[in-house]
Amino acid sequence: MGNLFLQEKENWLAWSIWGIVGAFVTLYVAMSTNTAHFIAGSAMGMLVLLTWWMQQTKRFDFGRAFKICFYVLLLSVLPAFLFVVVPSDDLNRFDLIFQSVTFLALSLLLCLICSWIARRPKQYY
Repeated sequence: MGNLFLQEKENWLAWSIWGIVGAFVTLYVAMSTNTAHFIAGSAMGMLVLLTWWMQQTKRFDFGRAFKICFYVLLLSVLPAFLFVVVPSDDLNRFDLIFQSVTFLALSLLLCLICSWIARRPKQYY
């Protein structure tokens, strides 16, 4: 029957650990390659791995999965963005703003898709 009347509390420490591991992976990729495509790909790869795990446990509804996915993705990409992308001198301000807005739009779309995949199946009573 699932947790019909029980609200699960978020374990933000676990999601922060997922985000920190993603941040280390993304920062390593950012330091070694210094290209925006690989930085975004490594952060989103971590999100896909998290989505697979959430889909296997079947305990997450859509809103909760979206909140977790967006939090982990934000934590994963923030250090690489602050330490590698912003200080690089080859981007002017317009390119930086365009890449940031494009990445934000793509990450919201990916979070919506991953949340839809990770949601628990409907239960008929």
